[in-house]
Amino acid sequence: MVDETRRDEAVPGVHPVLPSLALAFKRMISTIERESGIGGMKWFLLTVLDARDGLSQGEFCGEYEMDASRVTRTAQSLEGDGLIRRERDAEDNRVVRMYLTDGGWEQLRKLPEINEHLKSRVHSVLSEEEFEELRRMLGLLAGAMKG
Repeated sequence: MVDETRRDEAVPGVHPVLPSLALAFKRMISTIERESGIGGMKWFLLTVLDARDGLSQGEFCGEYEMDASRVTRTAQSLEGDGLIRRERDAEDNRVVRMYLTDGGWEQLRKLPEINEHLKSRVHSVLSEEEFEELRRMLGLLAGAMKG
């Protein structure tokens, strides 16, 4: 078990926020992977397609600042798992669009339960106001680190 008091100690040469941020992210991804049965990147791509079925791989890469080869490998793996299908765009053969299959929609039915579990874990240590402030600050941090 990780000593929770040690994660806030300064690590020489590392920005003080990185160890806690990395540990929180790793644990949230592990929870998602454990509860959904699929990897975090695959889960993220499925949830984006839930809102925007037919999104192109290029659009996904641009919007989420992801490496194109990593997205392609993830999409190919999801396609192999039967969770998405990929099709060339009829108007531009260079564009590959991604669509959820019945298996992908089935996998996403777990989303509300997983979200509730994460929400209860987060709200066990943060009030709603603290949570909203954390979201705001993470957005600011992401903006400051851009480009």
